[in-house]
Amino acid sequence: MKFSDILRSANTNLWHNKGRTILTVVAVMIGALTIAITLGINNGVNDYVSKQVANVGRKDVMQIIPSTGADQKTDAPKKYDANRGSATDQENITPKKLKKLKAMKSLKNVQPIQDSSIDYVQGPNHSKYIIQAQPPTGVNVDLKQGRQAAKKGTNSEIVLASDYVKVLGFKSAKQAIGKTIKVAASAQATNQQTVVSAKIVGVRNPSILLAGQSIISQGLADKVSDINQTGLPAKMKQNYYGATATVKNPTDANIAKVKKQLADQGYQALTLQDTISNLRQIVNAITGVLIVFGAIALLAASFGVINTLYMSVRDRTREIGLMKALGLSRGKVFLTFSCESLLIGLIGSVMGILLAAGLGKILNQVAANSFLKGLAGFTLVQFTWSSVLLIVLVILLIAFLAGTLPARRAAKLDPMTALRYE
Repeated sequence: MKFSDILRSANTNLWHNKGRTILTVVAVMIGALTIAITLGINNGVNDYVSKQVANVGRKDVMQIIPSTGADQKTDAPKKYDANRGSATDQENITPKKLKKLKAMKSLKNVQPIQDSSIDYVQGPNHSKYIIQAQPPTGVNVDLKQGRQAAKKGTNSEIVLASDYVKVLGFKSAKQAIGKTIKVAASAQATNQQTVVSAKIVGVRNPSILLAGQSIISQGLADKVSDINQTGLPAKMKQNYYGATATVKNPTDANIAKVKKQLADQGYQALTLQDTISNLRQIVNAITGVLIVFGAIALLAASFGVINTLYMSVRDRTREIGLMKALGLSRGKVFLTFSCESLLIGLIGSVMGILLAAGLGKILNQVAANSFLKGLAGFTLVQFTWSSVLLIVLVILLIAFLAGTLPARRAAKLDPMTALRYE
């Protein structure tokens, strides 16, 4: 008896009792649907986060901030060290500290993070709006229109967050490119306000990272910082709350090594991956719980497979005895019933995945028009061939294991006893 004959026989026998088989397939389908949708949401969220990370910054860019207060290892208060200066000195990166950071062989492009505080921006409609903006060091945002702000030079440029286009008096992002707006900043010491001009060179897409923030060129950041620091003592002007740097050899092991070196010198070092790691953990935890529910549904379905095949063995006892009396081996009898269980798993998993694909399209459309509106490039449910194949293989394995007991029972039946079975 060829394998094709065994497969054909298994398929025919499977549908002798259609109601029982359909109910078992539906149980498998529900489990497959739950797991497929859950993995699809996990893929969609993580894919969007990865896109945002790629658009916002590189893996090798690191933010360095002085660690203050309690000791990082013991949580105990720190002792005063005359060499490290006052608490204010320890909270900032001074020119001396910046020089030491630039001297580290493992880092390059060490730049201070300037505290550039903008009062408001004003467009053609003369309305004034508060704005959050930062220099472009280590940042490449996802652009809707235009280009990135200059990281070097003296040009005053700005990449606007998309929410500011219409409120400043522009009809579209395209129309805003190349136009000039006013940027106001005040001196911290005297509160005197100064207005400078900035050219709009880009408009960024909305995202979950750097939400609502605009990006200003290094030249504009320098001008705003100079305005903010007007009237301050020289010592205070050269203090920065942090710095950015690029790791020369950005492997995971080397990044960890550099973090330890900086921690020993009294710094906290964070990459963008560190910033979003908590978000990934939350997403994975939520989807993990949903996968457990899908696994419970598959476990219940496996009992359905066992019951279906046990009933099939009982109904076809005499037929099994006849096949064995005609020379069919135990192995082929076992294979016949194993094929039936695999067919149940295959049909259920494929139907579940197809139903998940259809439901995923509906969910994506609803999400895009409601709670994900404005987040360009965010597809809530995404399926990959690897995840689909994994679901099918796992369900086939569960179905095969569930069908093992009934198949073994059928294979062990004594032909004479089976033929006398009523």
